[in-house]
This record gives sequence, C-alpha cells and structure tokens, in this order.
Amino acid sequence: MGTLLEPLGWVHPREREHKAVYRAYLFGPFRVFRGGEALGQRSQRREKAQLLLKWFLLNPGQPRSIDELIDLAFPAAAPDKATSSFHVAMHCLRRMLEPDLRPGEESSYIRRSSNNFYRFEADDQWWTDTAEVDRLFDQGRMSDSRGDAQRACFYYGQVVGHMNRRLLEDDNTDEQWLAPYRRRYQALHREALLRLVQIHGERGQIDESLEYAHQMLIDDPYNELAVITIVEADLAHGRVAHARHRISTFLDDLTHDLGIAPSHDLLTLNTRVRQDLTHPPRSEAQRALATTSSRAS
Repeated sequence: MGTLLEPLGWVHPREREHKAVYRAYLFGPFRVFRGGEALGQRSQRREKAQLLLKWFLLNPGQPRSIDELIDLAFPAAAPDKATSSFHVAMHCLRRMLEPDLRPGEESSYIRRSSNNFYRFEADDQWWTDTAEVDRLFDQGRMSDSRGDAQRACFYYGQVVGHMNRRLLEDDNTDEQWLAPYRRRYQALHREALLRLVQIHGERGQIDESLEYAHQMLIDDPYNELAVITIVEADLAHGRVAHARHRISTFLDDLTHDLGIAPSHDLLTLNTRVRQDLTHPPRSEAQRALATTSSRAS
C-alpha cells in the first residue's frame, strides 16, 4: 500500500487546524475560536461585528471602502447613523479578536488605509475551513493532473468532508451578498465528488465509488454519472429489480422535472437493465460519461 506522506515539510491538514491560534468555521453555523474560547457572544452589536468578520474571512487581503462595508452591514440605516454604527461595530470586532488592545493601538488583523479602505490580514495564526477547502482542492487537482490517484482521492475526500454543511447556514441577513460564495463552493464540492466517483470507479473500488455517488445524488438529484454508478453496482450484485426501478424513476424525473432527453449512455444502460444483461464489460458507459463530464468541468 502506498503512502500519502509528502517530502519534507508536509503537514497533515488537521495538524494545521489544531495548531492555529484562531480557527473559523464557515460551513454550517458560524463559529470562531481563539484557542479554546468561542468568540462573539450574541448581541445586536456583536452580530454586526460578526457579519463584517464573515465578509473579511471570505475575502482576506482584499480592500473594501467604508461605504461598501456600511452597505453590507447597515443597508437600511440613515447615512449618519450608519457611519456611527459601523465604527462601533468595527471597534467591537477589534476587541473581540484582540481583547488586550490598548486605546489607539493598531489591530494586528484589521487594517485601515488613509483613504478609508479596510482589509483583513490573516497571518499564520489563522485557520479557516474555507481557505483550507481552497488549498485542499488545489492539492487534489495537482495530484490528479500528475496521475497520483491515491493522493488525489485523499485531498478530494478532505474537501468533501469539510463541506458537509451549507456555507454560513445560520446567516439571517439578506443572503444576496452570500450567493456568489455559496455557488463557488458548491461548484468545488460537486467537482470533488465527481472526481472521487470517477477515480474510484476506474480503480475498481466499487464501495468507495458508490459512497460518493450517493452523496452526489443528495447534492444533485439529476446527476447521470451518479445514477449510472449505482445502477452498475446493482447489476454487478444481481439486484436487477432495484436497478430497473432506480433507472426508470430517474428517467421519469429527468424528463418530467427538467424536460431534457437522457444521454445515450443512460439509454444504453436502461436497455441493458431491461434485457437483464448483467455481465457486459463493466463500466463502459460510466467511463464514456466520465470523460464527457470531465470535459464539461
């Protein structure tokens, strides 16, 4: 069995998380910790500070004007009141992150320029699950491009593991500002699942491929590759009745709900299922669809 150890300097993803002074979790309910202490007890003032922190964590190093941040946090307030409330929230945020800051002392993380632009500088004391997902996905894609299937599956699996909850699922503000971030991470999640199904299927690791195929259907109930993978497994185990019911239901849903025609590969598999041809060369349709899906990605 191969090893997942990298050359000197490689650190397991969980080790980076546990060594960080600040840990922020944006998938699922929003949580931030300094050491073992949870930051940001609920109050109206702290909720606005947390809203600003969410934006900063999703956009590290990116400067934004005071007007843009006010529009985010206080969109309905009168201009004078909004500006005053913004400065109160920023003061609260600085103290939340660094309670020992002295009056007038510069924050280590929230930087303000002379022209009233703000940015968040996360150093190596910070760990966020969103930044970790970005890094892991890049590592998975790099390993994938090198043909290192084992390591690619490791990194893609880590991505999927972090993203088992919706981004900022407890956010009660207007979700419009969050929509682009949610779409972006949903796309990463789907691509990681797609490659996990494909790679494990190509390696003959049926149980692993099935696991991720079922997860794909939860995320995308009209995913043909996921259904082909599951139906192929039903046929391989002699569950012809299950295979017939699953593909028949899927074809009906695909036609009635989306109004689109099924692919040639899905129709070919449906013919096999109806004729009970359970022992053709395995995964021919799956490989063809995997190639098509990979090009589309």
